[in-house]
Amino acid sequence: MPSIGQIKWPAGQLLPSFPAPAQTLDLITLRQNSSYSAAEMYLFASLKGIVNKTKPRIFSYEGDSFGEGPHTWLQSLGLSWSEPADKWDLITKYRTEISGLIVYDPAQPHTINLATVLAKGKGALIASPLLLSKLTSSPYNLPVLLDLQGKFSSKLEVYQSLYDMYWPHLDHRLLIGLNPNAHKAALREYAVALGAAVIWLDPKVAGESELLNKFLSSMSPGSSFMGWWPEEGAGVTRASKYGIATIASDWCSNLTVHSGTSRIVNIKPIPPKPTLKNKIYVAFILSDGDNLQYTEHLMRKLWNNPDRGTVPMGWTVSPAMLDAMPGALNYYWQTSTDNDNLVSGPSGYGYTYPNTWSDQNLLKQFVSKTEDYNNRAGLRVITIWNTIVGGIDSNVGKIYASQAPSLLGVTAQNTGGGLTIYNNSLPGMALSCNYCTNEQAMKDHIGRASAGWNRSSPRFLIIQAQPWTNISPTSFKNVANSLNEDYIVVRPDHLFQLIREENGISTNH
Repeated sequence: MPSIGQIKWPAGQLLPSFPAPAQTLDLITLRQNSSYSAAEMYLFASLKGIVNKTKPRIFSYEGDSFGEGPHTWLQSLGLSWSEPADKWDLITKYRTEISGLIVYDPAQPHTINLATVLAKGKGALIASPLLLSKLTSSPYNLPVLLDLQGKFSSKLEVYQSLYDMYWPHLDHRLLIGLNPNAHKAALREYAVALGAAVIWLDPKVAGESELLNKFLSSMSPGSSFMGWWPEEGAGVTRASKYGIATIASDWCSNLTVHSGTSRIVNIKPIPPKPTLKNKIYVAFILSDGDNLQYTEHLMRKLWNNPDRGTVPMGWTVSPAMLDAMPGALNYYWQTSTDNDNLVSGPSGYGYTYPNTWSDQNLLKQFVSKTEDYNNRAGLRVITIWNTIVGGIDSNVGKIYASQAPSLLGVTAQNTGGGLTIYNNSLPGMALSCNYCTNEQAMKDHIGRASAGWNRSSPRFLIIQAQPWTNISPTSFKNVANSLNEDYIVVRPDHLFQLIREENGISTNH
């Protein structure tokens, strides 16, 4: 077993840093096309976690049509790879680092999450009963260390046992949500490597809701929820009430590797802003960068779009990439053009509804931590979400203004709600479209938001689009080309600098 670095998680750091990855990684493809291959995905996710916690040496590709391609990140990060003829050969290769097996109960699939929590401590792979005869015989000869079959009669019993027996001994800075039936690999490797608590509890289901509250209320202030929720709104709201932000990441497939990349991020300065004129200024923002799986997969694919750089646009990313994917964040910076503006996804270092936070001091800590991460990540604009359609409470806006002085501006989700200036220092601009899904919708929203403009003063519009319905830099280019000379398309940070100039607020702080 390599004695090289261990996972480091200093106080004050959002997410842990892994050791630097090996220069040549073992690349495997994980796909589900049978119950046998589903069982293999749990198995190899746990192998990755066990092996990569001491030094990342296994990389997997699990991508679909939204995926970036199997070699893209390896090439972008300057890593080499070799592909074993059969991925099962890796169990033999790393056999000395594996102590045995934890068998889950297919009749109680939530035992897969319990096995995920226990795998690190036991040095064990997560095994389906389907694979037992193969794994326990030659050449693997892996002993069964724990068999969870028949031990639980319900989902709630599994998580109650996790809470009672194991949660007191786990790191309370992190809780992970994974659906055992859907998330067979993906973020599971990261959870295994960390030995973090993994749950799948629905805030809208009696019994599950109460147990979820017990987990959340016992977490340290400033903790994070990773993975995802059974439903977005209910989950993000519940975590927000406890002062916990959600770092969406359930389909991340190689965070153990990404978290070990160099933490040096070379930020480029903001290009000079355009001259303020009596025009309609339009900024485009592509959403969902709070989701680490988007920055790992679809955004990396869209980054290769031939029209990137032809029109100014904002790309949302997560400040948490500084810990989880620093090499990827640096790659985006280094390959960005003057028309590519990286901005923070909702609502800072994690996805949360700030209006829902009951403890204002905790919210101040969240915004201060976001300010620290944004400064180091080079992000000067935040897209703040309070539900999908909510504006920003004035007290929340004032907290962002006071705790995040480097911000040029923030966006709000209350479509058409106009401009609010908090503490005479921070412009908050409601989007003109909060989640456009195609070019025509963007054109329509721009038209509506331009109505009544009389050319005697500037007007400012922000169009936020989502990437999952084929929106790309080409889409923004097409919309920009449809606008007449009354319009100027600018980067989001430039739009806020122009709003500041128009309103007599300093633009060069």
